[in-house]
Amino acid sequence: MLSVIKRRGVTLLVGAMALVSSVVAAPAPPGTPYTVVNASFACQTATCDAELWLPKGVSKPAVIVMAHGFGALKDWGLQPYAERFVKAGFAVVRFDYRGFGKSGGQPRRVVDGQEHVKDWLSAIDALRLRGDVDGSRIGLWGSSFSGGQVLVVASQSRGVVRAVSAQVPFVNGLQSALTYPLKYQPRAAWDGLRDLLRSDQQEPIYIPIVAKDGFAALVCPECVEGYGKLITPGQESTENKVAARILMTLPWFKPASSAPHISAPVLVIAAEKDGLIPVQGVRDMVKELPHGEYLELKGADHFSPYTQPLFEQVVSRQTAFFLKNLAR
Repeated sequence: MLSVIKRRGVTLLVGAMALVSSVVAAPAPPGTPYTVVNASFACQTATCDAELWLPKGVSKPAVIVMAHGFGALKDWGLQPYAERFVKAGFAVVRFDYRGFGKSGGQPRRVVDGQEHVKDWLSAIDALRLRGDVDGSRIGLWGSSFSGGQVLVVASQSRGVVRAVSAQVPFVNGLQSALTYPLKYQPRAAWDGLRDLLRSDQQEPIYIPIVAKDGFAALVCPECVEGYGKLITPGQESTENKVAARILMTLPWFKPASSAPHISAPVLVIAAEKDGLIPVQGVRDMVKELPHGEYLELKGADHFSPYTQPLFEQVVSRQTAFFLKNLAR
């Protein structure tokens, strides 16, 4: 069966199987309280790799959609969150953006906030057609760069998205860009501009996401150690890179401007000592949310929520938030 969905003037033809079976999800380990099925979906001219975790014994559960932050893949550190959510009775979808991981799309490893938003919206459209989840109870979970993206997505999906969790969210590109070290700015401008001028048929000019004592896309006191803990072992040499054009486009991406237009409840968790995202900008954004909750982690840095002891505080608060706002 095919359905037609109109999104901002573009007509999409979407299959009810949502949609693509070329990527097979890995089965859940024996004894786990959930099953894993392929949930890959079409976006633009490509396919986003996605997996759906379904809690056993729950009929048509509410579903939480998850995707990672800057240049990261769905298998990097998201599983502990997903496991807690699915044990609480939620279905969980994890997906990778176009050009990342096993998702299709060219060129590869291009970080682009607005394009990633399109992938989120396509994921939501696909979920609403599935028969094994409740498409009227959708929550979004984002962290860092995707923590900002979910704000934009929610503002464009009023009445569809029921709850949003934004963890250490990227809210204002210009504010973040002003923290970038002055000594690296000439190279950033040179590499970024040259890459921005490349066509989609040309391979991008790549730069490291993080680098010890060197030029990279992300530079902060906690970046190398924190980001390194997320990367799956063995992928450091192949996945620690992004197209340099992000250095030119990131300052103009401002998810905070979407805050006043979000009708769903939003839980924002910020880190007091965040070296990438100025916490004052997050505080200011929260004031613009019509239905916002705020938790600031004292003494925490950008990557603290992914590991103990703060992981437990964070995931418990997020689970309670989703239980409250995604109830039938």
